Amino acid sequence: MFRWIVAFWRLRDVDILNKCGRDAIQYLSFQRYLLVYISIITVLSVGVILPLNFQGSLLGTSADFGHTTIGNLESNDPILWVHAVMAVVYLVIVIGVLSHFRLNLDVEEDEQVSRTLMVSNIPKHKCFHSTILQHFEEAYPEANVTDIQFAYDIAGLVLLDKHRKRAAEAKQFCENIYKTTGQRPMMRPVICGQICCCCAEVDAINFYQAEEAELKKACEEEKETAYQTPLGIAFITLASESQAQRIRTDFRASCKGTHNPQMSSLYQELQVQNWIMHFAPSPESIHWENLSVPDWRWWTTAICINGVLIVLLFFLTTPIMFLHTLDMLNIDIKKPVENLHSAYLVQFLPTLLLWIFSALLPSIVYWSDQIIGHWTKTAEHHAIMRKTFIFILFMVLILPSLGLTSAKALFEWIVMSKTRSLQWQCIFLPGNGSFFVNYIITSAFIGAALELLRFSELFIYGVKLLFARSVAERAAVRKSVLWDFQYGVQYAWMLCMVAIIVSYSIPCPLVTPFGLIYLLFKHVVDRYNIFFAYNSSRINKHIHGSAVTFVLWAVILLQFNVVFFTGLRAEGFDPVFIFSCVALFITLIIFVGRISFGWFKHLRRPRYRNFEESEPDSMVNSDDTLDTHISKPFVASVLTQDLSLEHEQSSSSHTSGYGATHSTLGQEDFSSIPQSPLAQIS
Repeated sequence: MFRWIVAFWRLRDVDILNKCGRDAIQYLSFQRYLLVYISIITVLSVGVILPLNFQGSLLGTSADFGHTTIGNLESNDPILWVHAVMAVVYLVIVIGVLSHFRLNLDVEEDEQVSRTLMVSNIPKHKCFHSTILQHFEEAYPEANVTDIQFAYDIAGLVLLDKHRKRAAEAKQFCENIYKTTGQRPMMRPVICGQICCCCAEVDAINFYQAEEAELKKACEEEKETAYQTPLGIAFITLASESQAQRIRTDFRASCKGTHNPQMSSLYQELQVQNWIMHFAPSPESIHWENLSVPDWRWWTTAICINGVLIVLLFFLTTPIMFLHTLDMLNIDIKKPVENLHSAYLVQFLPTLLLWIFSALLPSIVYWSDQIIGHWTKTAEHHAIMRKTFIFILFMVLILPSLGLTSAKALFEWIVMSKTRSLQWQCIFLPGNGSFFVNYIITSAFIGAALELLRFSELFIYGVKLLFARSVAERAAVRKSVLWDFQYGVQYAWMLCMVAIIVSYSIPCPLVTPFGLIYLLFKHVVDRYNIFFAYNSSRINKHIHGSAVTFVLWAVILLQFNVVFFTGLRAEGFDPVFIFSCVALFITLIIFVGRISFGWFKHLRRPRYRNFEESEPDSMVNSDDTLDTHISKPFVASVLTQDLSLEHEQSSSSHTSGYGATHSTLGQEDFSSIPQSPLAQIS
């Protein structure tokens, strides 16, 4: 029963590297760096700040929680100098830790990607191999174009192919049952057919065989149609990375908003002046079905979806707003809770409600971005990461710290209400610090347990099983729940917790040991889920860079806390307040300058080492490398697969269940086309 625990503790980083890729290792490595940093500030906060806070006498006795916070000190207490200096020390420490992480950041970068250019805005009626090749031969005679591929409108083909695979797997399942039992299985061809009794039974093998034949014919027709509808997007692979960089430089917009591509006899015919050129993402990272979405529709959808998310943040930010809405509807939930006579329940109910709301928010952001339809998985991860982090930070940290119930209350205070003043004393209430301690404890124990159970995904799995037409479709359901590990969501959730821990490490030192426990649990749970529960996923170095930036935000929020406290509690311009303001101002100038203008980046550039460079044992000769590049073309798999051969491979394919791990799952194999359904998933 407990063999999985033994297998987990025997799990090594090299095992995760071989199965899940370099990005998984970098994600777990970043967590270890955070563990080191939080361990250091835990020692300093508990060993230095906490005893100093105990020397005050403003809030209760030594048995009260408020006695451990910065609010226990007098406004003119010289001890506050230690708090102001420690805020700067924490900044210096995090800069050192994160700089070491960036200097040792390994990225899994394919050589083919760095020498392949993605060109868009090509006239659709000019998407021909010979035409594009002639332009590059005339404009760049020194460059050697080795491959040209075009993108096509395959949104309908992808959907049809998905249904075809489901029918083929269901037919194979029924045939296996017939071979084993000698009885032909029966089914009801309606949704929820396993429990529905309102439809007559039909022969399952004949039904799925007819459905597969119909869908296969539709796929072939849709494939022919797709080849007639190019999208004006081309993937141009050159012989070397330097040649690709040379051409990319000509198409890079200058400060005047123009670029200077080289001329050719086809320049005006191809409208080269309107081309948009970037380095191509990895082929397996591209959402091929989303490339057909027009720019105007994509931007309209993105604006509408993000607008709905902002409204959700604006009006329903915290559970306090939810409780206020219930009170307006004369729905009193306090009496049932008070009737339970449980002080612990009354204490943890607001924290638990806030955790539930903040846990639902990443799922809402994730599914909303699925509707938007990003072109690549890395762009999708990055967008989800940024939006989730900002929304959760407002919901969990900033607004509760200001004593506000929602962003609507903040807006009313800033714009509408000129007679009322914000209750700044709410920022430093003793119960405010205990609220965040309870939140970290809830996230560490309840949150980590639910992440390990993956309750939401198990619920979706059960719903899909319920809607399946027959038992034979369970194989397709199992494959549909093999989700990629969502680095964007996990990064955002973890970094929000880090922001709470760091920003309250000096005002409320007791938050740090529980934050260390949270990070330990988070690291263990993510390590297990990445290897055993989820499919592998790839991200780029910009997501790791954003994670570093968000940690710096957390330290800046800590300095804001110290500045607000020393400024609001002191009368006039106290020396501690002036020192804290100067330190915050210098930090903001350096931070904004580095992010916006690239200051100091030339001093210690990160060494983004190639995956192959860091693994000498995996080096191969040039012929093998060439074969690898040829086997990974910039073409959607639905356009290259041979449906006549897939039936032979389907009989030998193996299906993994919910939470199961296949030996080849997560390992990319592009050496042959077509691939089996499981290989395509992995």
